[in-house]
Amino acid sequence: MFKKSKKQLGFFLIEVVIASALAGGILISLLGLVQSTVDISKRSLERTQAGYLLEEGAEAVKTVRDAGWANISTLTNGTTYYISWNGSVWSLSTTPSTVDSFTRTIVFEAVSRDGSDDIVSSGGTYDDVRTRKVTVSITWQATSGTQTESLVFYLADIRT
Repeated sequence: MFKKSKKQLGFFLIEVVIASALAGGILISLLGLVQSTVDISKRSLERTQAGYLLEEGAEAVKTVRDAGWANISTLTNGTTYYISWNGSVWSLSTTPSTVDSFTRTIVFEAVSRDGSDDIVSSGGTYDDVRTRKVTVSITWQATSGTQTESLVFYLADIRT
């Protein structure tokens, strides 16, 4: 039979060590890639949820307005409000609330208009009491820190 020399056994051992190191390196690289993919998917899911909660918040505010402009006109400008669902109706309050670790806030601001009835950010000739600027914001804690998304729109008393 063939007899292997010690030199040949030594090379075989070196080949096994090199092959194991390469396989380990490739495996670690693949695990890193999988982890990155999971992180990106999680961030995408969070942003999608935030987008839906923003849209829901805007629609909820419109529903509150549709129940009566007094529900909006009596609110204090600049105050942070939270919207909640009691099973049959949306309501606004100053009591903080969260939805699946997302905090949704709503802030109303006065609207000024110029002589041509155009909305202006400052220097308007009068405040339009039948229109409010609304900012709906969603805040959540992500692995990269606190994230916030906002939606700004105008709300008008369309019933009178």
